[in-house]
Amino acid sequence: MEKRRFQKYLTDRNISLIIRWWAAGAVYFFIGWGTGLGNQQYLIDFVVILGLIMGMFNIIIINPGLRMMFNIYPRRPRQEDTAWQRISDYLVEMLKNIFIMYLIAMLYIVINKSLIALLNLTPETVPLPGEPILFGLFYVIIFVLIEKIAQKIKEMVRNFKAKKAE
Repeated sequence: MEKRRFQKYLTDRNISLIIRWWAAGAVYFFIGWGTGLGNQQYLIDFVVILGLIMGMFNIIIINPGLRMMFNIYPRRPRQEDTAWQRISDYLVEMLKNIFIMYLIAMLYIVINKSLIALLNLTPETVPLPGEPILFGLFYVIIFVLIEKIAQKIKEMVRNFKAKKAE
């Protein structure tokens, strides 16, 4: 009985999100902690570099790996999948990851400022520093939210086109 209950949570979607969580944490571990980029004076440098590296990691390793593991095929027919469309998809992936990193940075800022205000700490303290596990969790949450928002927008556009065609 327990095995079935556990297996119902191990869907392809949930496993892919766990892999994305691990990947985001690993990238943060190696880039944020393993290089000098984590100690940047300007946050925008860190956000852009981390977004570009995470985007490249997704393009080269994570997305193809998830497609092969879960038998997910490209959405377009093969004859319509041109080099320009792939380049466009890669650029969107890179920009999406930079945007996700920006949102995560803003989330850390809001959480830290809130904790400083609530706990009456000095402004120089960092009560919640960046670390891979929580960073990966924030990444997956924002990734899922962006996915849901994009899905809703596509649905609204489809409905609008259908009403306009009538």
